[in-house]
Amino acid sequence: MPDRSPLVQRYDTEHLPPQDRFAYWADEFGKSVGYVGLESPQRDDFHQWFSIVDMSSLALARLHGSPVSSLAEPGQIKDVELHPFQLMLKVGDGPSTVTQRTEAIVQTGDLVLIDSQQKMRMQAHVAANSLLVGLPKPLVTRWLPGAEAAAAQRLDGTKGWSSLLAAYLNSMSIDRAQAINSPFEQELIGEHILSMLSFALSQNGFVREWDAVSSRDRALHLRMYNWIRDNYADPDVSAAKLAARFHVSVRYVHKVFASAGGGNTFLDVLQHERLEAAVRMLRTASVSHTLVSQIAYRCGFSDPAYFGLVFRKRYGCPPRAFASNGRRSNTSPLSQTQSLEQPPSTTSSTPDAEINSS
Repeated sequence: MPDRSPLVQRYDTEHLPPQDRFAYWADEFGKSVGYVGLESPQRDDFHQWFSIVDMSSLALARLHGSPVSSLAEPGQIKDVELHPFQLMLKVGDGPSTVTQRTEAIVQTGDLVLIDSQQKMRMQAHVAANSLLVGLPKPLVTRWLPGAEAAAAQRLDGTKGWSSLLAAYLNSMSIDRAQAINSPFEQELIGEHILSMLSFALSQNGFVREWDAVSSRDRALHLRMYNWIRDNYADPDVSAAKLAARFHVSVRYVHKVFASAGGGNTFLDVLQHERLEAAVRMLRTASVSHTLVSQIAYRCGFSDPAYFGLVFRKRYGCPPRAFASNGRRSNTSPLSQTQSLEQPPSTTSSTPDAEINSS
């Protein structure tokens, strides 16, 4: 798969007259991101900029400017299905308050996990200076089962795993993230962030459900997932082939995904990887005119018509329309009941055996 530069978006107020800046930010930026009721004590001297880098399924954003408060209703934040959680690192210029089920006062260097599916109020008291990481649903499901319980809980950025994670994120500037073109490296960054976050939350007494999964099953699930990611283009990939590769029974393959996969089956993971590969091809200029059927075959689908069916169900539009738009659909790639690695199950006349090989 060819490398591609991450997509970058930037909003700022510097090009506007001072009297128009806050109105622009509240109306244009607030609506596009999903925040409502924006307020600032510096309306007359308001300035703000926001940059976001889309690295595969991970999103990295940097916010800097005047103090501001905002409200987000449940599920209204942009790409809530793609990034159901956000990790915020307070970079500097005084504290911020994040309120969901509880209230967290986040000081410089602290971290807080935000559940984008819950109502949230955020207030930057001195300046809006923070880094936000949109966490993809597959990784959250794998690394943070029960993450809802950790929403709006302050993680002290000077202690334990929280300090290591804060230092890692502090080193990840927008320019540096933009320069990471390899999809493998982008996915690896997501793994690093989620693994350190899971350790930090566990160290602080949150997200204990993960402890119920044996370390053997966790390790085997990760190895199986990586194997699927490397071999999704093979139309003959199956649970039986995976079982033979790792010297276990087919029944045990399904057991591992049931216990360590956050509710995602082997077929969900396989279809997710194939659809993600198709999206990368459709979004790459050099293959934008490639026939959809060729992309289907390259991604392991033996039936282009079935590929079109599951693609439309997941992204809300046919593959050709997706390629023409040149951007990812806002439609969630995963259903509310599914997690991490897998796409939603599809209701069709295609039997399970065909899904396994298509």
